[in-house]
Amino acid sequence: MPTSTDLSDLRRTFLSRAHDDIQALHARLQTDGGSGVDPELLDDIARLSHRLMGSYGSFGFPAMARNFELIEEVALTQLSSDLDARPALEQTRLPDMIADMLDQAGVLRDLGYEPRTEDLSVSPLVDPRDNKRILFVDDDTNLHGLAEMYLKEEGYSSVVYETCAKNAVEYLSAHSVDAIICDWQLEGDNGLDLLRKVRSGGLQPSRETPFIFMTVPSSKQAIERAGLYRPDGYLLKPFDAHRLHGVLGRALAN
Repeated sequence: MPTSTDLSDLRRTFLSRAHDDIQALHARLQTDGGSGVDPELLDDIARLSHRLMGSYGSFGFPAMARNFELIEEVALTQLSSDLDARPALEQTRLPDMIADMLDQAGVLRDLGYEPRTEDLSVSPLVDPRDNKRILFVDDDTNLHGLAEMYLKEEGYSSVVYETCAKNAVEYLSAHSVDAIICDWQLEGDNGLDLLRKVRSGGLQPSRETPFIFMTVPSSKQAIERAGLYRPDGYLLKPFDAHRLHGVLGRALAN
């Protein structure tokens, strides 16, 4: 049975990794931010912010999650603007926003701040003897350990992780699973591409295998597009144990 100590260890590891990721991005901004328009750097800012928004929120830091949601919105707005009219990064709010996040991430890492969390000592909802296998697909490896803890707490004895749709397809070509939980935004093919392949058949799991999308509340267009391929649920980031249990339980019960 996972304990609060398990969650504390995972959180400390995440806080250290997140700080390092933000520090590396801040260093890039210091080096490249004043050299003009850099679409690749803007895209990297948006991707990292999207990832940290979900993981900070899921580990119990809602303020940090909201700040990274705002940074992602600013970066995406810059990317969608006319190239000729796009200001250099040093003329936007992004460098200051990321510098502020670096400071806050350092405080959280150094103090080992422990936010309030719900009691994890709950009875499993699935009999471990059922040997249910869940495939969890997300390029944010910080969430892998957290998801495993939550899922095994619920009674799922086997949790498999992949970081991209391509690797997930390779795994599903040889193995069956009882449910798939997949992030919408992945490197390369996205979660919708994986859902299409599952629903088209030809993989080990049946085309009716429960498929749950992880996304953020602002991704309304993504949710509408996914509806054509009949996903079995949506897990909004940030998620906690109760939300994950509820969405997965409903999907498996249908």
